[in-house]
Amino acid sequence: MTVCYIGLGSNMNQPLQQLNKARNSIHAVPGMRVLQSSSIYQSKAITLDGDSQDDYLNAVIKIETEFTAEQLLDSLLAIENDQGRKREKRWGARTIDLDILLYGDQIIQNNRLTVPHAEIENRGFVLLPLHQVASDINIPGKKRLKELLNKVSDQDLVKVDEFDG
Repeated sequence: MTVCYIGLGSNMNQPLQQLNKARNSIHAVPGMRVLQSSSIYQSKAITLDGDSQDDYLNAVIKIETEFTAEQLLDSLLAIENDQGRKREKRWGARTIDLDILLYGDQIIQNNRLTVPHAEIENRGFVLLPLHQVASDINIPGKKRLKELLNKVSDQDLVKVDEFDG
């Protein structure tokens, strides 16, 4: 079993319900088990073209899985599809976004997957909830999580909720 960290985000169609549904769906997949969940945080949307979007709700879950990284990716993409995720525009609004942030201590770079997540060190909405579930880890190929978190401490995040159950 490999310990992994998954980032969850939503800003459409009742985002809190979308996050809870995704977390429950991940836990229900044979070969995956949710070990821990962060709080849920609200953050401003990051866009490429300045389009207005609703704020995001974001969280991180710690899981263990028997899947390879690519199998995990396929499972997460299936959950996104089940929840109506449309990939019409890069960094566009979405019902659910599920990102593999860390897969064990591996560094993976191929045409389908980049782990650690390519933007992990720049995103407070990833680093703060990740710190909640894994406060003392190293980000493979980068730095200690605590060091990275200090660099994004000026990003406005508001803790808004906890996961159901």
